[in-house]
Parts: sequence; structure tokens; C-alpha cells
Amino acid sequence: MTNHSDLPLNKDITARFVPKIVALMVYLGTLCFVFTLFMIHSSSSWKQGFTTQLSIEIPALENTSSNFLQSQVLDLLKKTPGIEHAAAVPQKEMATLFRSLIGEEIDIDLFSLPSIIDVSLKTQEIIDIQKLTNSLKRISPDIHLTDQRPWQNQVLNLINTSILIAFSITLLVILAAFATAAFATKTSLLIHRQVIEILSLIGATPSYIAKQFQHHALKQALLASAIGSCLAFLTFFVIITLLEQADFSCSLNSSFFSQTLCVFVLIPFVTAFAIMFAVRYVVIKELNS
Repeated sequence: MTNHSDLPLNKDITARFVPKIVALMVYLGTLCFVFTLFMIHSSSSWKQGFTTQLSIEIPALENTSSNFLQSQVLDLLKKTPGIEHAAAVPQKEMATLFRSLIGEEIDIDLFSLPSIIDVSLKTQEIIDIQKLTNSLKRISPDIHLTDQRPWQNQVLNLINTSILIAFSITLLVILAAFATAAFATKTSLLIHRQVIEILSLIGATPSYIAKQFQHHALKQALLASAIGSCLAFLTFFVIITLLEQADFSCSLNSSFFSQTLCVFVLIPFVTAFAIMFAVRYVVIKELNS
């Protein structure tokens, strides 16, 4: 690709507004893509945190010992097929949970806290929830079983929907940037039509003229994409800083941040070269038509 240019591409109107549009598109597209990565990692963290599928509540009864009911329930769960693990929540954790709900000033010792048993299920086996509920009711009619899988699936479906929407917006922004580059190239071809006709008369091939446009597009797109990516990085840094100051824990590992940094670094080059090839395609197509 030669640095010499026979066309005054830097002086036409497209040279003024196209870089600004590309920078804006890269800024928006990068943020959308980073948000997509954030939702993907959040979904993975949620799935890893879903270790409890069932919860069994044993209320404190006056005539029956909670420890006796708890041991009976645990024995039943050990004999039930499809259950991988069952363990009672320590009373200290229950007391901490209740204090967080009703306030630290409340004396927890005045309350009879129920016993909670967390149950993990085997993924490859199907458990009969109704049969298990009936067995628990035979131990005590006051025992309550809660199946947490429906709301867990709702959360995962919501996250997956957010990922799909964010990724779709990213694609739309990228297509808008390519469409802008293609439209600007066609406009530039019309502006420099006379010069292009003269170059064609003296032997310039469509490939030679396309090199003029693609070299110009590469420089503009690379600079504009770098500006958009830097602005997106600054926005991302400000958001992370505000979340840390608000003591909001995202529970994301270091791989998310390393992938995000790679996105900020690679996006300008990927966008610039993609626009360059798109411009070359448009020029050769228009000149050969």
C-alpha cells in the first residue's frame, strides 16, 4: 500500500464527519460488548453459586425437639435418590440472617429460630418433589419444602436475555459504522469523480484507486477507533471506581478484567482494518459497475 495519494481525500466533507461517527460507534459498541462480557461472567458466577436447589424449613415446635426432627429429615434425605448433599444451616448463620432482616438491636435469643436444611441435587437424576414433600409431611405436617429451581431458572433466563440484547446492540452498532463508511465512500467517489476519470484515462486501475481510498480509510478509522476505545475505557474505569466506592461487589474474577483490557486494545485495530476492507470492496464494486 503506497503512502502517495493522487486524490485529495482529506479535503472532502466526508473526512470531517466520518471519524466522529466512527469514534462514537466504537465507543458505544465497545461498551455494549464489555457489558456482554460482564453478563456472561455474571451468569457463570450465578451458576456456580446455585449449589442449593431445595430448602427444607423445620419450625421450632413446643412438643417436639427440633434436633430430633432434623435428624429424621436428614435420614430421609440420605435415602432419597437424586439428592447429592444435604446439610443443616448453622444457627449462627441463621441468627446473622435474622439480624440483617429485622435489625441488630433485636435480641435474637427471644425468638425460636427454625432449622433450615440446604439440599443439593444430582444433575443427571430427576427427583420426585411431590413424593419427597409427602414423606416430609409424614414426619411433621409443619415441615415446609421450597423448590428454588424455578426462580433460579428465571434469573438465568433474564441474564441470558440481557446477553442476547447487548450482543444484538453491539452488532447493530458495528453494522451502522460499516454502513456509514460505505455511504461516505460512495459520496467521496462522486465528489472526486472527475479526478478518478482522469486517473482511469491515464491507466489507473480500480485496484490502484481503491488503494488510495483504503489507505485513507485505515488512517481515519484507526485514529477514530482509538479515541472511541479510550473514551470507553475511561467510562468503564469510572463505573468500576463508583461501584467500589459504593461497596458493590461484582464477584467477578480477574479473567473478566483481562478480557476487557484485551477488548479495549484490539477493538481499534479490528475496526480499522474491517472498515478498510469494506471501503476497498465498495470502491472496486462501484468502479467496476
